[in-house]
Amino acid sequence: MAALLERLRDGPLLWLDDTAYSSRLLGQDPEIWLDVGGVVAFRRKAVSLLRPDVIAVPVDEVVAALLLKAPELFAGTKTRAIAPLRRLLADEDLRAVLADLVRALRSAFPAGPLALTMPSPRKWIGDAYRAAFGTDEDIGVGAEEADSGAVYVAEFLSSFGDAGVDCVLLVESVESEPASAAEIAWYQPVINVARHYRWDLGVYLPTAGAFSGDISGVDFVVAPRPLAGVPAGAITPPEFWAGADAPAVPPGGFRFARIPPDAVPERVLERLTMLRQ
Repeated sequence: MAALLERLRDGPLLWLDDTAYSSRLLGQDPEIWLDVGGVVAFRRKAVSLLRPDVIAVPVDEVVAALLLKAPELFAGTKTRAIAPLRRLLADEDLRAVLADLVRALRSAFPAGPLALTMPSPRKWIGDAYRAAFGTDEDIGVGAEEADSGAVYVAEFLSSFGDAGVDCVLLVESVESEPASAAEIAWYQPVINVARHYRWDLGVYLPTAGAFSGDISGVDFVVAPRPLAGVPAGAITPPEFWAGADAPAVPPGGFRFARIPPDAVPERVLERLTMLRQ
């Protein structure tokens, strides 16, 4: 195993979010994420074609597949803001499938960094609430709710302590992304678990537009612009796949690129070659 930050000592790497693109290209059904053997075969094909430097396990894809199979999961859930996330993270089927999947992918890809990507506690509270009560439902998630959510996320993550995880990326939305290190501290229980298991912990900020000051509490950040305090993964803008230039890799950092699901395969391979130069 090679933790992400250790791997960066050898030079920049390329972290790809190719799930939507590869699923369309290879004709994968969304429910494949509940089939460990099917996912391993799917990822072998995608990795062989695209050659990412990080093997990512998208937790939200597994959750979406589970909810397609078991839409009654939230039945009877209380309307308290944190209740749907608590119910979701306690589900034994979700934990079992994810644990098996992480171990299988670790075995299939023993060398590179293995990352769990998942919504941040703040984002996940809102996602779970809307899944339980409807897409139009909206709730305010402040410090108290985010801290409570982080407790449940931390306990959930502890299920993967011996599964071979190297790093965890907490994915924010435009609405949920923190504006300062003080707001990242709302996730302290998750930060503590990552430190306990010696995982590299990062946060994905889709805009980082309102973030001020140095970033702390996490080990790296993925954002459109570097933030002082930790190594940064430079987000490759969507325009890159249509011919625009990619941003420079920050010193000591790496590239992060999400391949559009409707991208032309030949064009994708051309552009990936450019990203690696």
